[in-house]
Amino acid sequence: MASQPRAEHLRLQALAGLWIGEEVLSDTPWMKGGRATGHVDARVTLGGFVLEQDYRQERDGRETFQAKGLFTFDSDLSEYRLFWFDDLGFPPAEPAGGTWEGDTLTVLRRSPRAIARHTFAIRNAQEYELAIENSWDGGASWAPVMTGHYRRRPEDHPSSVA
Repeated sequence: MASQPRAEHLRLQALAGLWIGEEVLSDTPWMKGGRATGHVDARVTLGGFVLEQDYRQERDGRETFQAKGLFTFDSDLSEYRLFWFDDLGFPPAEPAGGTWEGDTLTVLRRSPRAIARHTFAIRNAQEYELAIENSWDGGASWAPVMTGHYRRRPEDHPSSVA
């Protein structure tokens, strides 16, 4: 008999769906700041144990950034894990770890370049907000990288969200 996802895995379904978002980016060593549009296609996979997210960013009608996120819950560590890959070319040394507080999932990604804090705030079934901040001093201070407000795309029907 196959394992069944736990309630912690099922919480990730709040982020499943087809989303479009208005984003504001700050200047970073890797990317110039400004306004962008984010497109997210997130689906539950592997029997409900993983949320797979495909992300692409557009500026002035051109694709400027792509990423893939794999979210799961690690029962041994009792924390959420995010495996993040993007076209900046920095493979993850380890997955990000995080927790839910209320309707907000916060994960920390650590690398030799910085610590990145991703905060996903579920506003309701039709929208969520994402803030990404970086720390270059081990978490003593944080600088904004990106904020985004995402809404379900019209073609995202309730039946596509588990």
